[in-house]
Amino acid sequence: MRARIRRLGDYCWSWFRKEWGTLLSTTVGTALTCFALVALVLPYKFAGSGVTGIALITNYLWGISPAWFITVGNTLLLLWGWRDLSTRFALWTLYVTVLTSLMVPLFEYFHYPTIDNVMLAAILAGVVGGLGFGMLFRVDACSGGTDIVVMAAKKRWGVDVGSMSFAINITILLCSFAVVSLEQMLLGALLLYIETLVIDNVVHSFHRRTQMLVISARHGEIADFIMTELERTATLIPARGAYRGASVEMLLVVLPRRQVPPLKRFIASVDPTAFVILSDVSEVVGEGFKSWLHM
Repeated sequence: MRARIRRLGDYCWSWFRKEWGTLLSTTVGTALTCFALVALVLPYKFAGSGVTGIALITNYLWGISPAWFITVGNTLLLLWGWRDLSTRFALWTLYVTVLTSLMVPLFEYFHYPTIDNVMLAAILAGVVGGLGFGMLFRVDACSGGTDIVVMAAKKRWGVDVGSMSFAINITILLCSFAVVSLEQMLLGALLLYIETLVIDNVVHSFHRRTQMLVISARHGEIADFIMTELERTATLIPARGAYRGASVEMLLVVLPRRQVPPLKRFIASVDPTAFVILSDVSEVVGEGFKSWLHM
């Protein structure tokens, strides 16, 4: 019996060490989305999309707390699509659903100052909600709703994810016109647009890097500068010019953005004729960057 308890304890500790970042991100992200819903969406009767959008309609019509519909709706959708979802994704979505059912009523107990400018309220709702959803998406979790439907439908029937998600959300948004004014529906659309922009930035910006391709006769000195001064590594790739057919060494390096200016200055000082290509990289996984253990 003690051996079993010890094995269970070891397993739980191992899981926590691996997933503590996901646990923190999903908890904080859910708190932000719930706060945005209660403090910045409900008081101004903005339209919404997905299961949350339907929950808002029921609230505006009958005064039902969104927590009830979100919890019941997401639970039913999880049961329907469980077989088509990865176990990890489904469990984290279930955790977010349960947390939402607790946090929405909690935030409803507090009173919040009114913002006279409704457009500012919509912008704030989009920013705060986008931060929350972005934190969920970064760790491969979600708040449920149409994401479950779309992912399950893709696996079952091969439907296009983007098109189906857009069709469902725009339908729910238009249906809200029956209970809110045109201005509130349009502000809801603005809110969702801002939310999408913030989500994209949260998901990608934290791991964004710059890739540099350098073709130079002084590639050895440039590589030494990268390794000694910037404490990075680089890769030499054999290449050949198309016009003259001359063999050259092309230097490939990926850097944080703050290290790009000093490298550019050094290249300009040692070889003003160097050919340099810079491009943004949304994510880099490997030694010196994001670890595979956190994927």
